[in-house]
Amino acid sequence: MSTHINSKESFHIDAMLTQVNGNPVGGKCLNIYLDPETNTRPIATAITRDGTGEIEWYSGDPDDNPSRRGVEPNGNQLEGFRTIRVAYEPTKELPGGCRAETTPLVNGSFQDIEVLVRSKVDILLKNHWSNPLGYQVGDEVAGAVAILRDRLDVSVEGETVIFTFQYWNGTGWETNNVEYAVTNEHGEANFSFIYTGEEVPGELDINAVNGKWRVLIHFQESSFFQEEFLNSTPVIYLGEPLVEQNANFFTFKVLTVIGIALAFAVLIGAIMYRNYNERRRIEIIRGILTDSLMSLKASNDYIQTIFNCYKDLVRFFRSRGAMKKVYETTREFEDAINAMLGGIMPPEDLDTLFSIFEEARYSDHEIGADQRDRAIAALQALINHLSNALGESMLNRTSSNESTLYGSRVKAGEFIDSEGNTRIAGIDEENENDGFSL
Repeated sequence: MSTHINSKESFHIDAMLTQVNGNPVGGKCLNIYLDPETNTRPIATAITRDGTGEIEWYSGDPDDNPSRRGVEPNGNQLEGFRTIRVAYEPTKELPGGCRAETTPLVNGSFQDIEVLVRSKVDILLKNHWSNPLGYQVGDEVAGAVAILRDRLDVSVEGETVIFTFQYWNGTGWETNNVEYAVTNEHGEANFSFIYTGEEVPGELDINAVNGKWRVLIHFQESSFFQEEFLNSTPVIYLGEPLVEQNANFFTFKVLTVIGIALAFAVLIGAIMYRNYNERRRIEIIRGILTDSLMSLKASNDYIQTIFNCYKDLVRFFRSRGAMKKVYETTREFEDAINAMLGGIMPPEDLDTLFSIFEEARYSDHEIGADQRDRAIAALQALINHLSNALGESMLNRTSSNESTLYGSRVKAGEFIDSEGNTRIAGIDEENENDGFSL
């Protein structure tokens, strides 16, 4: 068996049971302990071979060790010296161990071996020092790594990490400097240096091609930890000069962002312009209807007022392209208005207004107050709907939402008696004649 094993990993035991005279003892059950001073129960058992008395036990074999557990931490002890015992105990019967023999022929014995338990480690990049745009001469390159125990993810404190700084000479990597750091309580180690670009500190005739550098990580081996390397680290290289970057401000990315912003601005402007035209059109129609309403209320020439309203509407909608023919019927004009306004003006109110126009144009009877009132009601309804479409609806206050500013008046000397009646002090409302007089 090896004198050192790794924490949380499998291990082998090769042993042989013999008598004092050296003769092998086969077919016997042996108990295997880990730290028997603190763990009194065996972790596994093994049977010696007939004829040789040997055992070959492997902790990772499910036949030898059903739990397949390796060297587990003992409390807070993760690394250090541990004791492994192989014992022949014919008179003991322990949980998880061998059964006691009824008539043991050989005395019991044991053998202890002290092994050093060490941990493997993982190196993780804590603060990444890669820069997709590259570095400029004089920039600080800083990074950090974290050292964790393998399979436990527990930080390693107080151990040495070696940072090796290398530059690219055109054909391979050359070492320029080496720094040592000690991990803190979080298992972290840091480094930093000033980036020199193509210049190699301490070398006059050597340059770093394209300003390429790298930092290799080496966790130094110690008594309780195995060494580990991390060579696949980010490459540090020289970025484009700042002057050239400023001159080439209008890069593809910048132009793409500007183009998207302009497209959004044009789209929003088109929507706002369309909304403005729609609102302006509705305001003109409302103005025509309002003028006609005022004329009907102020004038006695109802027929002329209705005709003027119809002609103004025809003129406006023809200017907007709603009427394709010079002469159209009243109902065709009504359909054109409904198609253009998209339901803003109710069809029933339009039908009432155009019915009055047809009555004034084609009928023989006199247009009087009845037709005027119907026209006023239809015009007022259309104006209200157009105002609502413009967001100018009127707020009406009623008694249900009015607040009471003043309470009921109370006369001087009024009070409420025990029966709930209002009385005035000094006035006796009872006219009882008790016969008393002076």
